[in-house]
Amino acid sequence: MPRIVVLSPLSQDAVRGMLAGVTGREDILVEVYNGDAGPGLEEAVRGADVIIGDFTFRLPIDAAVAEAARGCRLIQQPSIGYQHIDLEATRRAGIPVANVGAANAVGVAEHAVMFMLCLLKRALYFHAKTARGEWGQQDIFTLGLGELHGKTLGIVGMGNIGREVALRARPFGCRMLYHDLRRLPEEEERELGVEFAELEGLLRASDIVSLHVPLTPETRHLMDRERLAMMKPGAYLLNLARGEVVDEEALAEALREGRLAGAGIDVFAEEPVNPDNPLLASDRVMLSPHVAGGTDESRVRMLQVTVENVVGALSGGKPRFVVNGVE
Repeated sequence: MPRIVVLSPLSQDAVRGMLAGVTGREDILVEVYNGDAGPGLEEAVRGADVIIGDFTFRLPIDAAVAEAARGCRLIQQPSIGYQHIDLEATRRAGIPVANVGAANAVGVAEHAVMFMLCLLKRALYFHAKTARGEWGQQDIFTLGLGELHGKTLGIVGMGNIGREVALRARPFGCRMLYHDLRRLPEEEERELGVEFAELEGLLRASDIVSLHVPLTPETRHLMDRERLAMMKPGAYLLNLARGEVVDEEALAEALREGRLAGAGIDVFAEEPVNPDNPLLASDRVMLSPHVAGGTDESRVRMLQVTVENVVGALSGGKPRFVVNGVE
């Protein structure tokens, strides 16, 4: 009897029902682990045929867990992010690790464009003032309102999400720069309407910088004090990647001092966000609680990929979107 261990906070009956609906099999054993990291987790994954990872990132799959799971056919992470999984350890254990690919790319890209427009149009300020019955029409002469048309948008990270951002921003008539470890083919650059730039040049030239990179040792605090200081005065920073990509204290300081006009933040270094986080006190920031990729449509796509990969692994197939190089 195949055994699937679920580390995400999902209903056992729901997971069993989804798998039965696709496979027609009723003999799949589904166990949801509700404990903590450590020996209990190691014991829970021992002998599992498939592990569905934790989309809350509360339960890390470290070297000890990977070793305990040796022989597992697949670790399927039901999200884009997988920074809580030790990829090298899973490689040593011979276990493929997969995420859900581009399932949430459209949702995140639309959220990024929403941030851009709301920040440029001072949407939160004018909504709050009007809702209080105050007529703030004259405030446009002191606060200013902006247009995305004619601005320079810098996209840092031109993966699936970065591409979707470019596709959605292009009709607004903005110039688009991008930076990535790998430059796109010239034909794709033309199709997207983007120009490659080194990171420093992108930061100095962009009116809006939108971050779409994975969290790695190289990208942790990618936007530190030094790089924030490189940004164009009066620019906006959007972080829809991972909280640790930005030095939050340094960003709060740049906003307090007026060097940056504002920021759109969907992700935080500590989640749920600490009430003492300095970004929460800034009236120049638009905030959301890591929901950019959580649209109804993207959650359906993530679920579909997860179920397809799990079912494929149980039948001996190769999973899609493997991130650790194990076939």
